[in-house]
Amino acid sequence: MANTTERPVADALTAIKTRRSVKEYLPTEIPREWIEELLDAAHWAPNHKLTHPWRFHVFTGEGRERLVSARQAAVRWAAEKKGEPVSEDVLNFARAKCFSSPVIIIVSMVGDDKKIVDQENYAACWCAIENLLLAATARGLGSYPSTGDWIDQNFVGPVLGLTEKERPVACIFLGYSEQKTMAKRLPVELHTTWYTEAGDRQ
Repeated sequence: MANTTERPVADALTAIKTRRSVKEYLPTEIPREWIEELLDAAHWAPNHKLTHPWRFHVFTGEGRERLVSARQAAVRWAAEKKGEPVSEDVLNFARAKCFSSPVIIIVSMVGDDKKIVDQENYAACWCAIENLLLAATARGLGSYPSTGDWIDQNFVGPVLGLTEKERPVACIFLGYSEQKTMAKRLPVELHTTWYTEAGDRQ
């Protein structure tokens, strides 16, 4: 990943194997049409009965300031639970996090009263998120999906104007990066069981 205006593109398997969570970003802006391309990739995720449960909320430039109150509210809430005071340093860090990448995308979902449908919608949203992350990697961009209290406890709900049937799923940080990534995966054989014959377990 580098600071460039070129449009690289990697094949799917390469993108899958090279995608990593990136937390250090360059301030370089990303053209809106590039972001729209990633959102379109997300939109092609599998979703049962084509419910299209995802909603994308894109924050760039000064628009990121809208997220500060939610992030800081989550910090205060977590401190109160522990009976601890909130320092200015912690609040300033929460603010800085909202500006740590040139693009922040919050994915929310439309829930359903039926438990199975709701579960399917939640899973579909994460499929959409993975599509976006892989498309970003293929295009030479870094990304990082995040949750935390401000997402899990829905502090962003008022910022996004979510209805009672909607809830946030994840926050995606997006941008160019020069961060070195070292994360690896264990061999897939350690987590795989093959069933090739009736009654046979290998």
